Order: sequence, then structure tokens, then C-alpha cells
Amino acid sequence: MLIEHFFSNIQGTMVFILFLGILVTVHEWGHFITARRLGVTVERFSFGFGPKLFSRMHQGTEFLVCLIPLGGYVKLAGDERTTSKGRPDELYSKPPGLRALIVLNGPVVNFILAYICFVLVFMIGYQTDSAKVGEVLTGYPAQEAGLQPGDKILEVDAKPIYGWAKLKMNIAQTTRDQIHLKILRDGQEITKTIVPKIIKSKNIFGQMREQRSIGITPFNNEIGTVLKNLPAEGAGLRAGDKIIQVDSQEVSGWSGLQKSIAESKGDRITLKILRGGQDITVAVVPKIDRIKSKIGQPEEFRSIGITPASEVEVFQLGFVPSLKKGFQELIELTILTYQSLYYLATGSMTVEEGGIGGPVIIFTIVKAAAEMGLSPFLYILAAISASLAIFNLLPVIPLDGGHLLLFGIEKIRGRPLSPRMEENIVRVGFSLLILLALFVTYMDFEKIGVIEKIKGLLHLG
Repeated sequence: MLIEHFFSNIQGTMVFILFLGILVTVHEWGHFITARRLGVTVERFSFGFGPKLFSRMHQGTEFLVCLIPLGGYVKLAGDERTTSKGRPDELYSKPPGLRALIVLNGPVVNFILAYICFVLVFMIGYQTDSAKVGEVLTGYPAQEAGLQPGDKILEVDAKPIYGWAKLKMNIAQTTRDQIHLKILRDGQEITKTIVPKIIKSKNIFGQMREQRSIGITPFNNEIGTVLKNLPAEGAGLRAGDKIIQVDSQEVSGWSGLQKSIAESKGDRITLKILRGGQDITVAVVPKIDRIKSKIGQPEEFRSIGITPASEVEVFQLGFVPSLKKGFQELIELTILTYQSLYYLATGSMTVEEGGIGGPVIIFTIVKAAAEMGLSPFLYILAAISASLAIFNLLPVIPLDGGHLLLFGIEKIRGRPLSPRMEENIVRVGFSLLILLALFVTYMDFEKIGVIEKIKGLLHLG
């Protein structure tokens, strides 16, 4: 087991290095090829930082691979104003507009890579939770309109639905008083008109917003996973069991099941489950946690350690639809990322809610995606490539966006900032990036439990 874990981590590390290699090479190639085309000498093209492992000269450029594979860079001739000698092949011999083009094309090529990967994902096929109704909530519009568990939603207002996440988003963000659903039920397509209910809930940024809901969930009362070392495992529950009663009370959906367990009384819960066509009765001693209620008073919350089963399906599109869907996915991701950055900067969203991650978390995500197959790996490659482009466009030196800002100021003023001013801006920018790197690394270690273990060893907190 230890050997398998060791080789699994080696394999994951190799995949992560490949992943970083693609992202870094593509980004730096954008700078490299543009500089070459505009007559600027590229002195060095490096993958990684730190000690040099090996290098090769080609057409006046030294190509290097360095020890630490967490980034890369290109070194252009005369790329610092103070050391530029005025040769025509130097960066600062070019006008601000051409310099900006060289800098901009790194992020641009990352966006292009992201788009190509998204298109490939939709052509190869991707797996996601099915847009099939698992539960219809009591008192909500879906119940009034006659939706039933097992209904598969094909379209919302004539727009095709690819999975539950898109279904939920389309309904939540609609501005119409009525929505029209095309549904597949027992092999026949039917249409339902529903008036969504307006509710206040947190959006993905943690902001309280008015959103529309029709009262459906993708989960019925079937167990998907039995969590380790929790009551359900001890009681012998299994994935695939369908819980039909809690303490003699019928349950038909996951939210009702959770509510029944949470509100149960006594030391034991009696569950009637359906397994292999047979009814079985199981007694479970719930795990009891004390949490704060909405009014700040402590209350008991009971759970047994199960997660719901979800039906997944594979969506595969043709070439032309994939081109369109890939562009939509890239635009949605870009807008989402900028919104997240805005809410983080204004303090209205926490880092945890923003999902900020550093190398450790990215390694974990990439390793998991690679184990799931080519399509998930390409999707993560696309998402992080686009995120890298967006991050690099932030107006902070030494990021590309910081250089673009300085070139823009120079263009508007007709002359550059003073060397002293530029030096101060560079120092502040580097300091901010170092602090950010330390912070996200700390958050990574906290998420995977390393910080808690260190505190335990040092008897802190």
C-alpha cells in the first residue's frame, strides 16, 4: 500500500510537471514569437527557476530547463530601461505600442490554449451530473406544475441543457416571469410552463442575492457514498441503498431524508432501506454536533455520514457546436474570475469562498483530473490557462499587466516615468507578489490539514 501510494505520488508529480510545462511554454512562447517577429532579440527562454539542469543555444537564444518547475520566463535584450544600450534589437528601442504587444501576447496565447482545450473537451465528451429530477420539493412551483422525480429536463426556454449545473444556473438567472421546460418522461417529450419562485440565497460569491427557483434537486434518497469512520459505515449501510423510512416516517428525497435525520430524537435512528429489491431495517446511532442556529443559540445537528447518489451522463458535441460552446465556456469563466477578484479585493468575499489555491491545491486538482481521464485533464488545463492569463493581466509589476500599465502611462504622457518612480513601483509589486505567494501557500497547507498538525505538535491553539 505504501509503495502504491509512493508511485502514485511520483506519477502525479510527473503529470503536474507536464501540466505546468504546457502552461509555461505556451505563455512564454507568446512573448517569444512576438518579440522575434518584431525584431527583438530573445536572449533566454527558461522553463523553471533556480539552478540550470541543461541548456541549448539555438538561433541566438539560450533555451534552459531549471530545477524548480514552478514557472518560467523569457529574457529579452534591453528589457530594462536603465541597462538598455539603444540597439535596434532591444525591447526599449521599440515604441510603447510594440512593447505592449510583446507583453500582451503571453496572456493572449493562454486564452487561445484555453479555448482550444474547451473545444476538445466538448468534442471528446465530458461527464457531468444529469439534469434529471431527483426530488420535487413540497410547496414549490415544480410541484404545482406537475414535475415528477425521474423527469429529465432537456431545454429551458428553448436552450439545450447540458447537465444539472447549467440547468440550475439558467433557472436562477432568468429574468422572465415564466419559463418553459422541455421534459423527457417515460420516453415522451412534454412541455411545462412554470412561474419560478424568487428566493434570497447566497450566490457562488457568497453574496445574498435574489434568485429564482422552481424547487427541484438532483438527488433522491439513494446513498452514493458511505463516509469512513462514521455511523452509517458502522451500521453496515452501503452505496446503492435507498432509504425509504426514518423512524417509521416515509421519505422520498434527499432533503427530506437529511431533515428527518437531523431532527430525529433518541439515541438511535431506525432506517428502513431498500437493497437488492428487499426491505431491510437498520439501527444507527447518529453523530451529534452542536452548531449555532440562525438566532445564535446552540442546537444539536445529527448526521450519519452518507452522501447522495447522482446520475451522471456524457455530453458529446459536434465540431461546430463545440466551437460555440468552447467560446461560451471561456467567456463565462473569464467573467466569473474577474467577479471573484473584485469581490475578494472589496472584502465582500472570503478567500475560502473565492476558492483561491496555490501550487499544493493545483497539484491535487491536476492529479485527480488526470486520474479521471483526458477530458477532465483538458478542462482543468483550460481553466487554469485562462486563470493564468487573467492573473498575469493584473496591473502589478512584474506581471504582464504591470508592464502594460507602465507602457500605457508612457504612451499617454509622451515620456516614461522617472527611473526612481519605476524602481519604487517594481519594489512594491514584487513585495505584494511575495506576500500573495506566501499567503496562498499557507492557505493550501491549512486546507490539507498541515497547519493543524503543526499546531498540534507545537501545542498551539
